[in-house]
Amino acid sequence: MVILRITDPTKIVTDELLLKSLAEQGVDKDYVEFSQDYSPRSLGKGHSPYAKFYRDLNSNKRFMVVSGLPMVDADGVKIEAGWKVAGINYFSEKNNLFRVKVQGTQVEITVRNDQPDGRKAGSKLTFNPQLFLNGVEQIPEQSVLLPVNPLNPNYTNNTLEWDYGICKRRLRIIEGSILGSWVFASKPVGEVRIKYNQIGDYRLKLGQFKIGDDEEVVKPEDFDQLAQEQNGYPVIVMDSATFYPDAHIETTSVDGRLYDAGEDTTWQTLVAKPGDTAQDSTADAYGVYIASTSTGNQWAALIRSIFLFDTSGLDDGAIISAATLSIMSGDIGGAVPAGKKDLLSIIPDVNIYSSAPVANTSLAAGDFDSCGTTPFSTTITYANWAAGGTYNDFALNATGIAAISKTGVSKFSARNANYDVAEELDPGNHAPAWSSFTDSALAIFYAEKGNGYKPKLVVTYTVGWANIAKVSGVASASIAKMNGVAVAAIAKVSGVAV
Repeated sequence: MVILRITDPTKIVTDELLLKSLAEQGVDKDYVEFSQDYSPRSLGKGHSPYAKFYRDLNSNKRFMVVSGLPMVDADGVKIEAGWKVAGINYFSEKNNLFRVKVQGTQVEITVRNDQPDGRKAGSKLTFNPQLFLNGVEQIPEQSVLLPVNPLNPNYTNNTLEWDYGICKRRLRIIEGSILGSWVFASKPVGEVRIKYNQIGDYRLKLGQFKIGDDEEVVKPEDFDQLAQEQNGYPVIVMDSATFYPDAHIETTSVDGRLYDAGEDTTWQTLVAKPGDTAQDSTADAYGVYIASTSTGNQWAALIRSIFLFDTSGLDDGAIISAATLSIMSGDIGGAVPAGKKDLLSIIPDVNIYSSAPVANTSLAAGDFDSCGTTPFSTTITYANWAAGGTYNDFALNATGIAAISKTGVSKFSARNANYDVAEELDPGNHAPAWSSFTDSALAIFYAEKGNGYKPKLVVTYTVGWANIAKVSGVASASIAKMNGVAVAAIAKVSGVAV
């Protein structure tokens, strides 16, 4: 049977990471067909709101490309991340996993369907943030709908902005999330307090400076810490609300960074600490980070990153032959175009390891010490960490492939290998060379950066004969060859994929 090249423009492969994987495996892209778009997982295996599926017509190989953003709603309708004008100074969402109304500075969010964290369809949250400098309220100008997202030009009309004088408030809507940020172009003269005035059935997720569940207080010394972590001004203080296509807690996804900071301690102690901060709404940040204090041989901060992917769309009988986890280098708002810095002169590297966060929907500070020490790939050196806006590809080894779940969530972490992991495996012997009050880091774009930048996992697999029960009345499990051809080399029988 003659197999024709794929010429239908809706079926050809366009994903750059899959194309790279096909070339590395020696698979001709012209015979790989885009077979299943994003879809509700309620349709069964081979369907996922987080993944696209492909198949090679010359073999029985299949491919899943999965990320951390849901791309369709519970009804299978494509999510359209953006705001629309619905009245005088009144904005609402286009199509997303929630309903939202923004009028003035007040925001009302309604859950569309039951959530894995217990929120129910119809649950509401209303908040109306206030900003204070040294106790004096700062009054914003009227909101403006920005034509292009300042963080990601792949989105248009998805960011509302208010000017508070000392900073700008942005409310960005992407697939499954509302992401709030307070952007400070320079250090405020005094203490900043943010009060959200939340009422309703659930709460926003606030950032590292939260006081209770409704306020954030950022002191002058906190701005100094932010400026160091974010490579100078502008610096960002964040809040967020995230939603999922369905209520299945074992099939959700999150990414972000975890750290222990504000310390003045030995390297051995810092590596062994449980962690004190989690951020899972960050778009662009240092994901692997080491910082020193001004005290000799003492250390201030250590950051690790976690990446979860919903891989439940894989067939139960899938045999995975290859997988690549791709993480794009960040640029910290353009301040670090190299995607890295090494002011400590320690040449930090990075590898992929396991993770075991308490929840699949959000990160907690205590997840810091859930990151494993067995390498899942080949370490990428500091020199080989790509410039900002370029993917770094971690080809998973057998241990990494074995960590991919066919029924739920695959959980990974990114850690510095030559100091962080080495110290955990051999305590007391792998401290970096110390320099006073400086840092080294690798920058990462997380899923919250959005399309074009989000981390991805490309999985290559086969499914055997699970899709065909019988051929000419004979159970497929009993067939070794057809017309002298080994079944492993057959892609389809009577048009049905095997």
